[in-house]
This record gives sequence, structure tokens and C-alpha cells, in this order.
Amino acid sequence: MKKQLKSISILMLFAGALLMACSKSSESIDPEASSPPPAGVGGKWSYGTFSPSSFWGTDGSYNGSAYEQAMAFNFSSNGTYEMYVMNVTTYYGCRTGAYTYWKGQVKFDETNHTLTLTPSQGTQRGEYSCATGKNFKRDATASEKENAHKTYYYATETDSKGQPALRLYFSESDNQGAQLSKGNW
Repeated sequence: MKKQLKSISILMLFAGALLMACSKSSESIDPEASSPPPAGVGGKWSYGTFSPSSFWGTDGSYNGSAYEQAMAFNFSSNGTYEMYVMNVTTYYGCRTGAYTYWKGQVKFDETNHTLTLTPSQGTQRGEYSCATGKNFKRDATASEKENAHKTYYYATETDSKGQPALRLYFSESDNQGAQLSKGNW
């Protein structure tokens, strides 16, 4: 009986070790949906614009820039990404903001210089200074996640200050794209 118990214990220990060795870690890469970023593309990147004009209230309070727009990415070596998008405008003293966050897998195709984003989670937030009862923050719906599954074209380049830059093109026919700078956020 002791010999059987010892054999069963060893067998269970071996089976447990085998299962642990075969399980996917959170650092593993699914080659169908994700890949590590190419050299020079990984890490944090951001793009942003803001209006040089500002709005001030009749009481002298600052109401904000006429508009702001920003996009930021973090491409991790394990084939995942995070994306932040911000669009804000001020109109007649009312500030309206739309904020989006995505997290998921990214697949780089170095031959075609594309990256495909497949979000697994996201957050949508809206803020309205003149109608605060309409403010919201919620998880992205399945439909929104499906619509955010996108392929972008990319190129690495050097910006006007001689720093590394990443240019994203939003379609194959996009000739301008957006130049992202290395981030340190």
C-alpha cells in the first residue's frame, strides 16, 4: 500500500509539473494574434495637438483650449498594447471631452509595415462641463471592441529634432499619417 501511495504521489507530482510547463504564461505570445514589436518600435509613443487659442469665462476663469487631441500607445515586448485617445473641445464656454482606452494584442507585419490591433478590453468616457448629468464612464461594448480591431501602416523615421519617431498611417491611401514621438509617461 505504501509503495502504491508513493507511486501515485510521484505520478501526480509529475502530472502537475507537466501541466505547469505546458500552460500559457501571461508573457507568452500567440503568433496568430500578436507579435513582439520590431526593433525601434516597442515602448511608449504619443501624438498630440492643442489649440493656441484659449477660452476665458466672463468671471475671468480659464475654460480651456479651443481643442485638444492626443493619441498614445505602449507596445510591449509580449505582443500586447495599450492605446489612449483624447478629443476635447471648448465651445461657448462649454468643455466637451471624449476619452478612450484600449488594451489587447498587437500583431506586427514587418514585410508590409502594418500593425493590427485586437482589443480585449476598453473604456469609454465622456465629460460635458455644461451638462455634467450626461457625464459617463463605462466599459467598451463588444461592438465597439470589434470596430476598434484595426490595421494601421507604420514607418520609423527621425523627427525635426533628430529624435526617433513613429509615423502611423490610418489607411493604405493615407499619405500624411500622424507622427508619434517617443513617450516618457
